[in-house]
Amino acid sequence: MSLVVGGVVPPENVVGRVREQQEILASLPDGGAALVGDRRHGKTSLSRLVAHTARRQGLTVISVSAERQSYAEFIAALAAELGRLDTVLRQEVERWKIAFGTGPVRFERARAEAALDDLLQRAVTRGDGRPLVLFIDEVTVLARNLEREKSGGGDAFLHLLRRLRQDHAGRLATVLSGSIGFHHVSAEALSSVNDIRKVAVGPIRHDHATYLAECLLLGAGVPTADRHAVADSVATAAENVPYYIQHLVAAAARLGEPVAAEGIPLLLDTAITDPHDPWDLRHYRDRLRNYYGEDAPAIGGLLDIYAHSSTPLGVNAVLQLLQSEGSPIRAREQLVSFVERLEQDHYLRRHDDADAFSSGLVRRAWLAMRR
Repeated sequence: MSLVVGGVVPPENVVGRVREQQEILASLPDGGAALVGDRRHGKTSLSRLVAHTARRQGLTVISVSAERQSYAEFIAALAAELGRLDTVLRQEVERWKIAFGTGPVRFERARAEAALDDLLQRAVTRGDGRPLVLFIDEVTVLARNLEREKSGGGDAFLHLLRRLRQDHAGRLATVLSGSIGFHHVSAEALSSVNDIRKVAVGPIRHDHATYLAECLLLGAGVPTADRHAVADSVATAAENVPYYIQHLVAAAARLGEPVAAEGIPLLLDTAITDPHDPWDLRHYRDRLRNYYGEDAPAIGGLLDIYAHSSTPLGVNAVLQLLQSEGSPIRAREQLVSFVERLEQDHYLRRHDDADAFSSGLVRRAWLAMRR
């Protein structure tokens, strides 16, 4: 396989997602699915794989990114994709353009919600009876932007998609994914997807990760004395996350010399301490302001406590440490609320009544960047 560092993997090269793909495909007759998982765990690549498979099964599939500057741009992009499908839909889109206008200004004046509602109604009732499946990436980014622009705007967008799924049960499904969780849109946003299946997207199985690493080592022409052993070491160091596997194999290829299994952890160490941050690990620190606003410094201090612990910590123990350090997090209820949000954002993972960093790799990176 060819390296795709930081990009979207071709569907034929997606490894280890058989269970998730089957789960999403099985969800389509009941309205679809929402993909949940941390960034860089392959939600977009998985979505593209399922869309590719669904097309081959005869479903009408539309894939569109909601990472747009405005609601109007998203609707225009969706209309353009619908118009490419077939003659019947192209005619419906042209009629829709006449009714609602063809430019962003006209969309805004005609109320974007009504335009989206009408466009999808036309697409679903186009007459050939095949189910329509919308794969919408970064749906939470658009929803949050709409919510910030006007309170309730993001919720309205997500609930419109929910209503359309329910109004056209068996004929319309949505597969939603995004780099941020639905809870970042609003307190009510999660209710907009409680009618569809949640599919967790995390690391792949270790044997699959080793196979992926070996395929990439072959494709990149990395010389090794024992390719399988090196691939196993890559999978272990990357915690079976394809994104980090790609980076480690790329780093090994740049060495220009034979690579041994025991040398792979050193490549990880180099990436974590590199001042140029080639894996963009600082994102885990820098996004706190965007996620938590004025609470970001307190959240950073809270994560410091978990990062410096070699074992999971319970709430009472963490609260005592916070109080001894003069943290603004003083109440137990407030701490529990923050911990739950950090679990939703995949920083922490619960172990019975305690928590620890979800990823040892991210924990190491956190300690390095916090000095």
